[in-house]
Amino acid sequence: MNTASAPDTVERTLEIIRKRTPAYGELTDRFGSLFTASAKVCDEVATKGVAVPEVDPARVSSGVPVLVGFDFGLWREAFALSAERLIPVLCEALELEDTAAKELAAVFSDADTILGLVRARIEGDLQHFENTSLHFDATPSAVLLFALETVCSPVLRAAVQSMGESLSSLSWDEGHCPACGSTPSISQLSPKEFTDLDQLVGGGGKKFLHCSLCGHDWRFKRNACPSCGNDDSETREIFYVDDVRFEHIEACHKCGRYCLNIDMREFEPRPDLDALQMGLIHLDVHAQENRLSPLTATLWNTVE
Repeated sequence: MNTASAPDTVERTLEIIRKRTPAYGELTDRFGSLFTASAKVCDEVATKGVAVPEVDPARVSSGVPVLVGFDFGLWREAFALSAERLIPVLCEALELEDTAAKELAAVFSDADTILGLVRARIEGDLQHFENTSLHFDATPSAVLLFALETVCSPVLRAAVQSMGESLSSLSWDEGHCPACGSTPSISQLSPKEFTDLDQLVGGGGKKFLHCSLCGHDWRFKRNACPSCGNDDSETREIFYVDDVRFEHIEACHKCGRYCLNIDMREFEPRPDLDALQMGLIHLDVHAQENRLSPLTATLWNTVE
């Protein structure tokens, strides 16, 4: 059973990437501290306690994610803590010039600004980021969005973890997250399942989508596209690179989208799925060479 802390899991995952693909060493050195710092913030917020929204199964079953309409003001202090811890690390990882770094720090020193950006992100109002960035000289909307996601992600993760069974037991068949509504950045096949019944071990292999923002994992059909729901085997395809079959690309030729997939039955102990994506850029390159677009744009699958 994996009992490692989240920061330890991140560090172990970064080391896996370095050993398997030395070419990604510089990238993991540059951004690894950001993943580790984010994991520490998540642990700190969870330890202090975070207000947990009520999970209404009927509301969710009608297609409304749990955090839509939530009063994020209840997490004001948690967001401020996250911004204080992570913005300096982010500026260093992005190698921002002093002027841009100071401006970004100033933006995220204002709790009301953070709350407004969080609400806009959850509601899918990307125009709010465009409008907000117009007030600053050195902070384009893309950087503002990435910084906001960096800051709010560990807080949302702590909240999602606190929801526990009330969230994981929901009936949800959509390709976006039942907690925050975001699309998945990667999917996974579940590891072997240990039960208390005569110490039986199941085969695992159930498919779960991993939220790009709050980190929630929810069950999804193995033979369907998360983007458009297409389950036609004639228009869906799986790509492998270098015959590494436990890391692959699930492509849909109907909508032209793809999502990476990891078979957790081949990993022990479990890696951090978010950090692991830095070591899968070659899969993104292969998919995009085949004229496919990522289901969710991330820093790793948009690197040129």
